[in-house]
Amino acid sequence: MSEIVQRLWRHFARLEPFGMQAPDFFAELVEQAPVVRFDGMWVISGYELVTGLCTHPGFPMAAPVFTDVVHRDNPQFVRFFGSTMSVRAAEEHTRLRGVLTGAFSGRRLAGLRDRIDDVVADLLAEPLRRGEAEFVSELATPLPAAVTAVLLGVPPADRDFVTARATGMMSQLAAGFLTESHPEAGTPITAAEFAELRDYVAGLLARRRAEPAEDLIGHLAQAQAAGKLTADEAVDMVLLLFMTGLDTVTAALANTLVVLSEQPDVAAALAADPGCGDRVFAEAIRLRTPVAFGSRQVAHDLSVGKLDFKAGDTVILAFAAANLDPRKFDAPLEFRWDRPMTGNVAFGHGSYYCLGSALAAMTAQSLLTAVHDRLPTPSRPLAELPWRASLAFPTPRVLPVTFAPALAESGAR
Repeated sequence: MSEIVQRLWRHFARLEPFGMQAPDFFAELVEQAPVVRFDGMWVISGYELVTGLCTHPGFPMAAPVFTDVVHRDNPQFVRFFGSTMSVRAAEEHTRLRGVLTGAFSGRRLAGLRDRIDDVVADLLAEPLRRGEAEFVSELATPLPAAVTAVLLGVPPADRDFVTARATGMMSQLAAGFLTESHPEAGTPITAAEFAELRDYVAGLLARRRAEPAEDLIGHLAQAQAAGKLTADEAVDMVLLLFMTGLDTVTAALANTLVVLSEQPDVAAALAADPGCGDRVFAEAIRLRTPVAFGSRQVAHDLSVGKLDFKAGDTVILAFAAANLDPRKFDAPLEFRWDRPMTGNVAFGHGSYYCLGSALAAMTAQSLLTAVHDRLPTPSRPLAELPWRASLAFPTPRVLPVTFAPALAESGAR
């Protein structure tokens, strides 16, 4: 077993988190060991094979496996996550995804831009007054939660409640898997809290059926009324959307700030031209991909090229490594302004490509524009930052930053 494969195994065994060195590790992995096979598990890093398997019908997303404790203490949560569109069979996944596709159209998202800018300004107000912030907890975590609430049409007075319950669901998901734990996570959602949240969402959908509105809950309510979704499917879809943006977008925003700290020339270019924020975000999450791995399960014995997969094998798609494959990206560890903004797999690929990727980019663009000429900088050396112990999210756990005095004095807008 080569040294790079030993390091990969130690990472999965939680003996060697990548932390700050994640890009160097993944760049080395994709060059030296683009295909790794352990007992019953594959790790695929090469860009061409990763994207190919993402579109292959024989590699559906792995169904969740929860501990006996979670089955006993929160059976409705187990039922919910096991029936979401993420893990449905291909035909059902396509049907449910089709209901959502129109809700994430460019026209609909463009209509949210001003409201997202308002959310950013509100969250920045106090950190700017102080001239400092803990970026992860004060900005990168609440921002995607608030933007998702705007997209869905959650009343402002209810957003703290929804965010707290969504965080509890993420904690339950992470703590409940046999293969994943989340040392930094909060308290998992209880069965009573989950039942309360389901009732709350069912009430929102009922109100939207009676009083249609141009938000995502209204869109789903009308789909339910038209027979495109069952009542449970509509509730489950809202619950899944509560969860989806939290960890991924939080990690993407934090990693973008890390890249800007590593690339002072890029920060200077952004300060001069806030219009390049979308390009900065795309290249930053290619370099430091927020979700390092995705999991698939082989549906039946099959071969892809010279690789023979057995039914039930677990296939780990190393998105962070595929984004650093030199066969796809020239000088992959360099920040390049001329790279296409499409093509990287930071938000997945194929039928499981993240529907909210454009919304995430818009959120990042809004934040970067708001602070473009006075970017926050880490107040501790990057090498000293604590990084998350999660297998999937190579991102800082905390990121204290300071704002330039002018920003603290003049505000975000």
